[in-house]
Amino acid sequence: MRKLVMLTIVFLMLSGVSLATWEDAAVRGLVPYWQAAEDWYTFLVFVNGSESDYELIYVRFCDRQGNFCSSVFADMFSIRPSEQLLICSKEGIGYPMLLTASCGYIKFRLENGAPIQVYALIYNELTSTGSDVPVFNQEHGF
Repeated sequence: MRKLVMLTIVFLMLSGVSLATWEDAAVRGLVPYWQAAEDWYTFLVFVNGSESDYELIYVRFCDRQGNFCSSVFADMFSIRPSEQLLICSKEGIGYPMLLTASCGYIKFRLENGAPIQVYALIYNELTSTGSDVPVFNQEHGF
């Protein structure tokens, strides 16, 4: 019982220190539209343009009302220098995101502010056509 109490106190102290929020990120971005249905899926590609800086990327898929529809526990990705990261709304391609909605928008943040290029593509598997989606810095708006 004493170990449990001590562990609880340690976790409470750590949670008080780690009060970082989305607003504390060096870069916050927005993809205004994503779609994931039977034949539709969305690719989200992050490319690290730095040759020496690692970056932590947090990605949240939101539905049209702004509710999170992806896991908030599996939303953190690390990207090494000169590497790319592929996140997809379909299983079996890149890092899959399990979603509870069929469309909405994407919020992401970069923890350190490394030079990351972000690309978004919505693809229709039935017709083999796609459409790119603009990506915005949330500080500057549309």
